[in-house]
Amino acid sequence: MGLTERVRRLRHRAELLAAILVLLSIPVLWSLFHQTDPAAVRPVARPVTQARVLPQAPAAAQTPLDGTVEADREKPRAGGCDDPKILVDRAHALPADYAPDDLVSLPGLGVPILGQDALLRREAAGNLERLVASAAAAGEELTVASAYRSYTDQRASYARLVSIYGKGADKTSAPPGHSQHQLGTAVDFTNAAVGYQVRRSFGRTGTAQWLTLHAHEYGFVMAYPLGGETKTGYGWEPWHYRYVGTDNARRIRESKLGLQGFLLREGVLPRC
Repeated sequence: MGLTERVRRLRHRAELLAAILVLLSIPVLWSLFHQTDPAAVRPVARPVTQARVLPQAPAAAQTPLDGTVEADREKPRAGGCDDPKILVDRAHALPADYAPDDLVSLPGLGVPILGQDALLRREAAGNLERLVASAAAAGEELTVASAYRSYTDQRASYARLVSIYGKGADKTSAPPGHSQHQLGTAVDFTNAAVGYQVRRSFGRTGTAQWLTLHAHEYGFVMAYPLGGETKTGYGWEPWHYRYVGTDNARRIRESKLGLQGFLLREGVLPRC
């Protein structure tokens, strides 16, 4: 085989090898040509779903220590001074010119008193008559030491005690306008066991115990009980009872709030 033939064959093999290499590179080039450019990728926008706002539950009602929901609790309201639930204390005063128009004489009803006369509102006086009679039937003596006092009378009484005890008079006597006696529904009791005096020793008598058990049946409640000074502003006065009506007296006894607590919750402010 000549030189020319040998060169021809080598050239043919080279061409054949080149063709094979081209064929083998086609898939690689195809893949490179169709590769995705990362920079060209864009996130698919999704619709924004608005968060659902749920309605808030109403705030729970505040419950006071006595178990009464605040929204349901009765509040003192303005009213007439003849209302049996009127609130008269150190912070709430009666007008100087207020006087009940239905006062009656207690001696005229057969109620024992100290002095010449004592007055009380008609309804309270009628119930007091029955209370005194029931106590007497049980062997307990009750005498009224004091009943209705006008604004002027209370001013004189308070001034007299201040002249004796100074500021200490506030513990047992109310300034004019702030006394329950001006309502014509409050009485101070006494009897022979305490020398017909108004004193705390009355609270240790059998008569005082009888009142504790039965006074509410006739619409009377002790206004200033033992241990209640921080609430009422006055020391223990076992002789001082106020007429509020039989229904209110029963409710006060059942609630265990005492007169002051009951009137602060359901009473009537003096606007007369």
